[in-house]
Amino acid sequence: MASIINSISFKNFFNYYDDYEKNKYDLDKGVNIIVADNGAGKSKFFNAFLWLFKGVILDSDDKVEKSIKDVFVKIISDKAKNETSIHDNVTCGIRVEYSYGSLWKYEITKSFIATRIGEEITSPESWQFFENETEVNKTELVLIKYKPVYDEDEKRKIIDKLIMPKFRRYSFLQGEEVDNIIDFTKKSSIEDAVRNLTDIQKYERLFEVTEYIRNRAEKDLQSQNKASSEQNERLSIATFEKEKTQLQLGHELELLKQYEDNYEKAEQEKINLDKTYANAEKRKEIDDKLKIANKKVREANDEYMEFLDRINNRFFDGNFAWISMGFENIMPSYKDLNESFTQKRYKKKALIEVKENPNNFFHCLPVDSPDLVSLQNMIDNEHCYVCNREAKEGTSEYNYLLELRDRPKEKSKEKPFVKNDLKDFFDSLQINAQPFYNKIESVKDSVTQTRKKEEELKSKLNKLKENVKSLKDERKNVLVSGDDSENNAINIIQSYQQAIRQMENARTKIDDNFKPKIKKLRADIRSLGNEISSLSMSQDIPKGFVDNYDIAKDISHATEKAKERVYQNMIDLLEKHANKHFQNLISRSEVSGGILKFEKSPSGAIAFNYVDNNNHIVAGNSEGFQRMKKFSVVMAIISANKSEYNYPLLADAPISAFGSAFTEGFFEATGNVFPQSIILVKELYDVNTEDNLNSLGRRLLKDNNVKTMYVNHVTPGAEQIDRVTTKTKIK
Repeated sequence: MASIINSISFKNFFNYYDDYEKNKYDLDKGVNIIVADNGAGKSKFFNAFLWLFKGVILDSDDKVEKSIKDVFVKIISDKAKNETSIHDNVTCGIRVEYSYGSLWKYEITKSFIATRIGEEITSPESWQFFENETEVNKTELVLIKYKPVYDEDEKRKIIDKLIMPKFRRYSFLQGEEVDNIIDFTKKSSIEDAVRNLTDIQKYERLFEVTEYIRNRAEKDLQSQNKASSEQNERLSIATFEKEKTQLQLGHELELLKQYEDNYEKAEQEKINLDKTYANAEKRKEIDDKLKIANKKVREANDEYMEFLDRINNRFFDGNFAWISMGFENIMPSYKDLNESFTQKRYKKKALIEVKENPNNFFHCLPVDSPDLVSLQNMIDNEHCYVCNREAKEGTSEYNYLLELRDRPKEKSKEKPFVKNDLKDFFDSLQINAQPFYNKIESVKDSVTQTRKKEEELKSKLNKLKENVKSLKDERKNVLVSGDDSENNAINIIQSYQQAIRQMENARTKIDDNFKPKIKKLRADIRSLGNEISSLSMSQDIPKGFVDNYDIAKDISHATEKAKERVYQNMIDLLEKHANKHFQNLISRSEVSGGILKFEKSPSGAIAFNYVDNNNHIVAGNSEGFQRMKKFSVVMAIISANKSEYNYPLLADAPISAFGSAFTEGFFEATGNVFPQSIILVKELYDVNTEDNLNSLGRRLLKDNNVKTMYVNHVTPGAEQIDRVTTKTKIK
């Protein structure tokens, strides 16, 4: 008979404001999904069952389970607290209805009353707390009429019957707790699962009894042997050798235990790192790519900035002459103006010279004439052949000829004839502008080509930056525990590889050294025991002592083998069921091939690996994949049970690391294993759609295995004091 939760409702429980009826979720056999964004009531929903089963809630501030009395102020709806006047009280509670088989239905209510005595509504000093007794009602399903249950033992049995305590670890889980349901590095963890599924406890108890009887029989026989050992020296030696060998065996077993502990410790380290190793490898791969990508970005950025600097220079570089762009009509105009200026300047200069030196003006010779030879000839002959008159030594005419001869040796000192003579400036301007003017026609094409080159460099830089951003985004999605540094990923990889080496070293010691030695010592002890039994027959020892020892030894050995056989058979069965569920879980993903393999490790624990078609262990894999492996074993523990599993699955965010393909397989697989599952998820939520479901959510909405689906909402933009969780039932 299965327990099926028919409904759960809340009264002023966290953001579930108002009475039970307003906050009631009707549920059904099969898959039930509550979709909610962060802060919309998923964890609060889960906390209701924590309160029901354990009397605690999980404090979201520090992720620690705390008693209701310690955190009652946090539990009450802020809106309800605010509306409660001083000296008035508010009730906070949860109510669960479930049916058991086809005969009975139960209603369980957990609640408390808080009376307000102060102004500050968030302070525990402002409230008085009183926890009500757990109310349990029951009714027959034929005629619904609830009757109260008063007996405390019966109340506890009714609550436990919803999900038995020993099965809650497999049926009641939250987020990463999936990873901790079964710790395969601890022998006790898998043995607990086997105990819940088989009657191996009977074999363990029987082995304890038979081992006790064997030890007693051996001690009795030894005491008899010692009493008559004087009659047989060999019997005494054999007994001594056996005791010595047993001591040696004990020593070797202690050493074996040390290496088994080392193996278990390394194995635990490996298991702990399994879910992060693949991510660390991926993170390191991404970090290596980021190094190269960042280097390319720096080089491209340097190239781009250098190019921009060169663009500024092209305005004044005569090879490009960009500054002349738009001056096509300025240069002819400038030439005309400059020519007019030159004519006017020379005209003004000439008039001034004529006025100041009329003789020079009317007898002016060409520049640099007469030449020096002619002048020297005229000086020597004291006659000017230019004006054909005498130029006697000492006369002004003679002295003028001397001045003309000596003029190259004197620095020309032209007397300024205007206040600001700009001739040299305009001449220099025209000369310096000539290269720019000659490039005017090509400037436009040069700018176009440069712009094109700039766009190419900018596009190249942006693509490289986008690649870096893409790698960083990918890196963010690859979760690695600890800090976010590159060294952390490397340390994880090194720690993982070191753990594997330590396991291999310990296994080598155990398999190649201690086990063969221990096997030989045990064989020697058996041989010595047989010799002692044989020698004892020849002694005056009552035959019953020998027979008792032989029978007890055989029974103890047979019982131990039977216990081991039952254990191994269940491990084989779990492996078979786990692979069946695992294939269902990954059926919609790209993962293909390979199986889950259970193997007993040297420490006595179960090595739980994923192997490929060539039986090679596939190390690492994503966190979601690791969680999927664990969940397949959880379902195997349930489905391998000889009787039908009778309890619902209550899971808060169990698929947060799965990915969409694994998620779809998860809902399909759970529907085939659990009689009822209640799954609280964010991964199906989409704030931008009308029904707040993403595409996967809408596909599941059409799935026949999904019986009910709710979407939770919170008051948009509301302050915490006005935040209220509401729901929409869409199936």
